[in-house]
Amino acid sequence: MELIENLTKALGIPRWGTAPLDRCGPYLPCRGAELLNQRHRTVICFLFPYFTGEMPGRNLSRYACVPDYHRVAGGMLRQMAESLSEQLPGHEFLPFVDSSPIREVRAAVEAGLGCRGENGLLIAPDYGSYVFLGEIVTDLALPPRQPPGGHCLGCGKCRRQCPGRAIGKDGILTERCLSHITQKRGELTEEEARLLASTGIIWGCDRCQEICPMNQDVKKSPIPAFYQDRVERLELPVTRGEVRGRAFGFRGPGVLRRNLRIMEGKKADTRGEYSFREGGVRLEDSSDHEGGCGDGSAVGNLTQPEQKDG
Repeated sequence: MELIENLTKALGIPRWGTAPLDRCGPYLPCRGAELLNQRHRTVICFLFPYFTGEMPGRNLSRYACVPDYHRVAGGMLRQMAESLSEQLPGHEFLPFVDSSPIREVRAAVEAGLGCRGENGLLIAPDYGSYVFLGEIVTDLALPPRQPPGGHCLGCGKCRRQCPGRAIGKDGILTERCLSHITQKRGELTEEEARLLASTGIIWGCDRCQEICPMNQDVKKSPIPAFYQDRVERLELPVTRGEVRGRAFGFRGPGVLRRNLRIMEGKKADTRGEYSFREGGVRLEDSSDHEGGCGDGSAVGNLTQPEQKDG
């Protein structure tokens, strides 16, 4: 445990905890699940806070403004896993960020890193829900670092203020989540387009986080990499170079061009061609806030990047 603590301090990761792997299942269906077996005992969970201050002119969700968390958090966890393997030979250390078979919010709660909000996100002390989650799965049987604790206030503000009324007492209605809608391919329905145009955000949605009382006066991220090369706004035309290597780039520029044209009061599909068909046609959609292992989409720190859980 001291070794992990020293490595997290050296890498600048502010919070971590441990949870028994058997309390974090069932696994999400993805290729990463094939790497896990009965030898693995513990999930080491890490928080990567990404709040870097207010950005009043942004038209992207906060998580999308900072450098791609897959690279930042993933790079840190790979370094840690390599160091642990070198210093503890004979043991396995498998790092995961987003493309994880682990139910990340559940694991982080079990590890004592925070509580789960009504919006499905982990809410951590000091940093609120503006955190990315990552894990290292190991065959070591590590004791808990701190017990689970903390509770969502249950005030219902996120439910009442959700633009798409996607947050219910029984979970998230992914089809109505604005973050999910902004990332869909194809042509949006008239209702979806109106919803998107009313927010000023072309990728993602932070409303449930901004309204949360537990997200007020949060600390800024202590991770220097999240302050470098921030992108607060996109404007037409959106090029492939602008989206390459960014968290909002996995769909390519077409979705972003469509959303910007909708902001201008035009109908558009993801090819950038205007469509005048009544009601719109919904094409391919591969997002899933509960599983799907790492498309970086919709609901869940949610499918915000996020934090995914079932």
